[in-house]
Amino acid sequence: MEHSEAPDPTPLRPKRRIRGIIFDLDDTLVLSTVDFPKFKRQVIDRIESFGDERAQYDPSETIVRIIDRFETRMRDRGVAEAGIRRMLAELDRIMDLVELERVDETAIIPGARETLRFLQERGVKVGVLTRGCAAYAARAVAKTGLDDLVDAMECRNSETRPKPYPDSYLRLTQALGVDKDETLFVGDHLIDAQCASNAGVPFIGVTTGDVPEREFLSGGSFMVVRDVGELRDRLGPFLND
Repeated sequence: MEHSEAPDPTPLRPKRRIRGIIFDLDDTLVLSTVDFPKFKRQVIDRIESFGDERAQYDPSETIVRIIDRFETRMRDRGVAEAGIRRMLAELDRIMDLVELERVDETAIIPGARETLRFLQERGVKVGVLTRGCAAYAARAVAKTGLDDLVDAMECRNSETRPKPYPDSYLRLTQALGVDKDETLFVGDHLIDAQCASNAGVPFIGVTTGDVPEREFLSGGSFMVVRDVGELRDRLGPFLND
């Protein structure tokens, strides 16, 4: 996965019994098959075709920063909001196509199903929050046999701003029927940690992506685990009254 700027380093810890856990998808619950270099290259190609300067976009940056910069530059140029929305929709379509290219090769992270079953048996609601498109997320979850263990999902093209903005996280807590303060977020990326910080919820980092433990600990995680399978041995104290 891509790296991002670090969130607030002050870790939040659960203060109430956890009744809902929200997971990132790629490299947290499933092994990502998305070709991110191609993903960003095609987005930048399309941005250039819109008449913007390619030199303004660094493919080593996250797609979040690339899209945000494009949107800001278009507004600064006085482009009408309807025009910006049309261009963003076109970039979304490009991202959707790349995400779906190899989705049928998606594999589960070892221990993910067992952990979600463990939570289900204890009455803990499970949400998935991803910047992937809805079609990709649904197929990846179904392909890995997790669809019967996920209660709700929020994706990039839902009606709210995607992570690291808190909007989609908060909307997902409502879909799960739990209070925000009864949840925590689990993910493999600093964008996930930033989203948790923005939403004011505790964060657990998993090192199945490419973010090392020290970066999670300096970036606000109150716990770091090797993978989601390890969570079964660490979550007990937070699931009891």
